[in-house]
Amino acid sequence: MVVLILGAGSATYFIAKSHSSTTFVSVGTSAQTKTPTSNTKQPDCPEVLFDTLPLALSDFRAFRPLGFLAPPIHIFGAKHSSFAINLPGEHVSGKPVHFPGNATVTLITTVYGDQKGYQLTFYPCSQVKSYLFHLGTISERLLAEVTKDEGTCQEFNFGTSKTKKCELTTKTAVTSGELAGGSDSFGGVDWGLVDYRFTNTFINPDRYDGDYPHYTTPLNYMKADVKAQLESKVGSFDGLVKRTDQPIGGSLLQDIPGTAQGNWFTGGQSFKTTNDFSPFLALVHDYIDTKQPVFSMGKSVNGVSMGLYSFTPTKGGLINQDFDQVKPGNTYCYEKWLSGTTKGGLPLSTIAGVLLLHMPDDKTLKVEKQAGPCSAAAQISASATTFER
Repeated sequence: MVVLILGAGSATYFIAKSHSSTTFVSVGTSAQTKTPTSNTKQPDCPEVLFDTLPLALSDFRAFRPLGFLAPPIHIFGAKHSSFAINLPGEHVSGKPVHFPGNATVTLITTVYGDQKGYQLTFYPCSQVKSYLFHLGTISERLLAEVTKDEGTCQEFNFGTSKTKKCELTTKTAVTSGELAGGSDSFGGVDWGLVDYRFTNTFINPDRYDGDYPHYTTPLNYMKADVKAQLESKVGSFDGLVKRTDQPIGGSLLQDIPGTAQGNWFTGGQSFKTTNDFSPFLALVHDYIDTKQPVFSMGKSVNGVSMGLYSFTPTKGGLINQDFDQVKPGNTYCYEKWLSGTTKGGLPLSTIAGVLLLHMPDDKTLKVEKQAGPCSAAAQISASATTFER
């Protein structure tokens, strides 16, 4: 069994993989508020916070923007960016990772699974929190702290495997360019940033935890010449396709009021009530080509497997309309599923049939798989799954 460590910020997640199955598990949520939780006095926030690349340009394939999709953990677009290092099947590790600016490390998280790994949370200023995740090693100075005291630990069981997570609160000042650690052997190093002065205007902010609405791209806080270097590598995880759509750093927010576009929840659930996002649904667009619509599907629609589904949008009518054209009242039908990958290299699945969408009102969406083909007479039935905002 292999245990992959995913996500950061409000919760740490693991995907336990064996040859025959995948198990999605949340292993703990840190306390969240809408104000900074730094335990040491920080300076006010200047416009530029970072003047150093965390990784050398030659050490990663691409800088992955916000909005990456990978159900179940990323049914909604990923809230963090990532330095993509390994392709599937590759396991390169040990790429040096540096702090991008002067900061205070406030939390060192150690995770014990099939591999030992670390996450470093740091504040460059009082209103901005950032983190580096998927570190296989940390610097000697930081390692000395956790060697003396690992902090508060929890243990979790995955069948016959055990995983332990330890969180050490600290207030360690670091300087720009100082070694943070080395990359682990998974896909790459995640870089997340929360700016408490900035808010993504989701249709129903009460569905999200304290930090989630404040995530944004680190590119916005970089010195101009360093930003230009990193922007030159923004693209698909394999480095083959550049993102040219604005904003270059991607966006977490895709909700459009009065339409079906954006994030959808089930059964009164929210980020505040569950760490299992697998029942949810997102009607969004590819993280590289923002014109390509994608159903990011959980497990709630009968007859449809969890995964990503795409189609070629049409103009006018009720068939294969882009999500921002789906509005309350009509029933919309989707067919002729694309195969292969999205423009950003995300693997696509197909459906033997059609999907029907119907919005009874602007906060409710009904989704149903039917045999098809699409026709003007298509009607949603009582078997449809209901999603909410």
